[in-house]
Amino acid sequence: MVTCLPDSQVYAKQLLLKRHGYPLWVPEPYGNSVAYRTKGVRIGDVGYVTPDGAFETLFNLRAARTDPINSRGVPEGFEQFMVPEDDIVHIPNYHQSNSSITSASAKKRTISCEGTTPGISTGGVGVGAGAQFTWDSSEGAILHLPDGASRIISPAELFRDTALHSAKNWYKFANVTLRRGVHNGALYLVTGFDKSRSWMVGSFSDASSDSRASLTLDVACFGGARVSYSYAWETSSPAVFRTGPTQSVVDSCDALSPHRTAILRDDEIFHADAPGGQNQCVFLRGYRIMLRTNPVSSMLGISTKVSVDSILNTSPKNIFQPTAKSPFTLSGSMPSAYNDNVSSGGSKTIDSPEPRDEVILEQYPDISVPYHPSNAINAYLLNTVSDKPEGISWSMY
Repeated sequence: MVTCLPDSQVYAKQLLLKRHGYPLWVPEPYGNSVAYRTKGVRIGDVGYVTPDGAFETLFNLRAARTDPINSRGVPEGFEQFMVPEDDIVHIPNYHQSNSSITSASAKKRTISCEGTTPGISTGGVGVGAGAQFTWDSSEGAILHLPDGASRIISPAELFRDTALHSAKNWYKFANVTLRRGVHNGALYLVTGFDKSRSWMVGSFSDASSDSRASLTLDVACFGGARVSYSYAWETSSPAVFRTGPTQSVVDSCDALSPHRTAILRDDEIFHADAPGGQNQCVFLRGYRIMLRTNPVSSMLGISTKVSVDSILNTSPKNIFQPTAKSPFTLSGSMPSAYNDNVSSGGSKTIDSPEPRDEVILEQYPDISVPYHPSNAINAYLLNTVSDKPEGISWSMY
């Protein structure tokens, strides 16, 4: 039986290979927190990618316990983590204006405003020009950035020890306190991102191997100036696109006015996270964390092993489909203290001294888990290739 992935997962699967980070199908700030939406995703966010392809922040490590960003509360053992201002680097126009990022095999032809077609092009679409992208494949994806995008970077290693010590409490907070049902391996710690002011995301998917798809990007021109963009798919495959940003009611001036004081305080900590008002997150980077889910090991209280790998350096040949099911295992109790032991190869063990009873709940129909290439790899390593059968795996993305 052929399984069709949601649009958000087709998009992520295809553009992850470009190694810019995790591609979000919904780049807009997610949720109704007014202070949060002014900048969107921030360095230090801990959250998960929703099935729709948005990133929901559960809490932020750089914000104080009482900060509006952490209005839902914080995990047990939470301590505010301050990142020196000099450790956050902004690279403006990392992606040039009017540039596109496409999945492999896409061919691009530029089209002038007058309708001429200069021929095949491998560069960005020129000012006052449109383009046609063509794929000879069963799946494909595209991100178009009319105003370009900036890259914001912080050293991921700054957060490493915090993630290693706190991972279990983070999952407990997400799934017991907030009832989010975050699947194992789906929790992210953000250490960088690419942000824009405007965007178009598109994807197509077809089970047939001889499918062909094309997307035309038209530019409305006046006096040689760029005015607006329009997009159109030509394909027999299911194909969709989204454009943005679209202003939410909570983004209006009337909604922002009562929160000016909170927004000014927010600027003091997070002013570098949305340079020039760029709050649309097109790529995420950081760590994703997985706990070992072996019920026998949990009952025996066997210690936890941590393995680390880099998604940005993963070869395309090692990218697999995620497993069909990924039920979350909810422990009846959580260990309150951990003893850290450093092992070789960038791994640590965290002891779980108390045996624990476990209850597994599966929701039907199955909830589709957002795609990530290391899902299968991490699950295999955690459950079969370790001398410690319970653990935490985390990987850079």
